[in-house]
Amino acid sequence: MKKKWIAAGVVGSAIALLAGGQLFISRAAAKEVDKAIGSVSEFVKVDYKKVSASLVGGGTKVKEIVISPVGSQEQYKVNEVVVYKYDTTKDDIPTNVNMAVNGMELNTASMGEGANSLKEYGYEGPLSVNLATEYQYQEKEREIHLKKFKVGAEEMGDLDMSVHLSNISLDPATMASMPFSLLGMVFHNATFTYDDDSLVKRMFDSAAAAQGVSVEEFKKEAIASLEKDLASGEEGLSKELVEEVKKFIQDPSGFSVSMEPEKPVPISDLMTTGGDPTKIIELLNVRFKS
Repeated sequence: MKKKWIAAGVVGSAIALLAGGQLFISRAAAKEVDKAIGSVSEFVKVDYKKVSASLVGGGTKVKEIVISPVGSQEQYKVNEVVVYKYDTTKDDIPTNVNMAVNGMELNTASMGEGANSLKEYGYEGPLSVNLATEYQYQEKEREIHLKKFKVGAEEMGDLDMSVHLSNISLDPATMASMPFSLLGMVFHNATFTYDDDSLVKRMFDSAAAAQGVSVEEFKKEAIASLEKDLASGEEGLSKELVEEVKKFIQDPSGFSVSMEPEKPVPISDLMTTGGDPTKIIELLNVRFKS
């Protein structure tokens, strides 16, 4: 019996220690959040309800946020922001970031011309948008690895991208001279992936209805047009690309675009293409896959 009481005491002490530690780091996290908010108070007003931080890798969570641009009546509501990692240089340049924004409310009515298209596709009322990003900036090596930048909306779809760039600096002087400071940047690779929830399907439905045909008839016409462009050779389309696009039209559940040049490509080389899609596709070794 004595051993059981000792075990219970140890467990109770551990729980109390964790609770105390949780409270301490949550208070510390709240101070850091308030400091960050203060640094942008000239541009936006930010209110939040709660800050919590985890002792076991759950990140720092800021709950029920309302962002109001200074001088504007607009408000943007966010359910939560979770920061798993946020390291900076001594100049406050982010070097290692892993964070997510969950449940950001966007009012479709305030999107201008885009609001009409969204309404046409059946989206009315606010959209719930989620964002997630993870990136690493190696200051000495002058490299950026954007491992993930994912944005998605409920009942629409998710777009995810990753990029590797080098010969780039994020110091204040370089940032001030953008976009000219980007001319020396070197592109290594990139990937874009889209997973459709219902946006593309709704777009097909809308386009077919506008032409007074069924969705299947619309898809057949789109595929026939692609094959015609391939046969003419005027659009510079490859047979491989056309086949993958045809697959996507038939089943628009998602696609990926990869850019994997044989060797790193200076951005200045892209400028020599004159914006010619065929030359860019060849230079960056672009591949589309449904």
